[in-house]
Formats: sequence, structure tokens, C-alpha cells
Amino acid sequence: MNRLRREQSRARWQSKAERNLAYGLSEIRRIVASLGLAQSIRNQACSLFRTAQSEQLCRGRSLEAVAAASVYATSRCNGLGRSRAEVTACARCDQQRLTTAYNAMNVELELPTQPIAATDRIPRLATELEVPDHVRRRALELAQRARERGLTIGCRPSGIAAGCLYLAAQRVGLCLSQQRIADIAGTSPNTLRNRRDELLEIDT
Repeated sequence: MNRLRREQSRARWQSKAERNLAYGLSEIRRIVASLGLAQSIRNQACSLFRTAQSEQLCRGRSLEAVAAASVYATSRCNGLGRSRAEVTACARCDQQRLTTAYNAMNVELELPTQPIAATDRIPRLATELEVPDHVRRRALELAQRARERGLTIGCRPSGIAAGCLYLAAQRVGLCLSQQRIADIAGTSPNTLRNRRDELLEIDT
């Protein structure tokens, strides 16, 4: 009788693990499709989710958060400029839970993540804002100059990218809403203005 109970318990656990895996992978596919990412990113994110599950990193965390973190981590490892805000917008969890799951995966699995620079964020932000190419190019030049001058140290890339695009647009008389830029970049209007003011010192 005890053996039968053990077998039933094991079967239930395996069934639950398989259900969780199937759900997590389907969530990853949905997020990747919403973000328009490549199939290779989807496959890597699915593989990362499997590893996270086998290492018990799903315990105490929602499957949605681990799935979203898998997509975000894979994007980081491939040097893609996708922010947590962008991934969260397509996920079924908030940014805090994504961050918690990502931090755990990054530490426990020692992910080969690459640092994100403002120059990685500007092209997509420029596309979303539908700004002309010459504004995008000027924003990229500003971001590169800011990096060389050390203005990016301790600052989030999203804020730098937003500030560069806003200032570049201002210089050519293009009126852009601070709130809209901040929302798309995943930062705040106040941060955008602060970064813009700092960039004024090097935009001569």
C-alpha cells in the first residue's frame, strides 16, 4: 500500500511538472511572438526555462514571471536592446516579479548576459516614435559622446536613450511629448529631463 502511494505521488509530481513546463513554454512562445523576436531567441528562452525548472527556480515564483525572465535573459545574452518594461508589457506578470525571477536566474545559472548600452535602445525607440533618420543618428552620436565622457556611469540605458532622442529632436525643432518618450523608453519624464540637462553640457 505504501509503495502504491509513493507511485501515485511520483506520478502526480511528474504530471504537475510536465503541465508547468508546457504552460511555461507556451507563455514564452506568446511573449516572443508579441515582441517579434526570432525563432532562435524563442528556442533559447525555452531551453533556459527548462534549466530553471530543473534547478528548482520556479519554486516560490509564478510561471509567468519565470517565462518572462527567460525571454528577457535570452535577449540580454544575445545583446538585444529589449527592456524589462517592453517584456513586461507582453507578459502576464509585473516588472518587479520579472526582475526577481531574472535576478535569481542570473545568479544561480551564471548567465552570460551582456551589458546594455543606450545605443542599443535608441534605434527601436526612434522607430516607435517615428522620428526622422537624422534625429536618430544625432541621438546615437550623443549617446556615444556621453559614454566617452563618463555620463552614462550609474545611469540606466533607458533614461540615457530617452534623453538623447529628446535633445536630438529639440535641436531640429521636432516637438516630442516627454511623457510619450518616457512611456515607450520605460523611464519617467523627470529622469528624461535630468538626462537631457546633463547632455546639454556635451552637445555643443
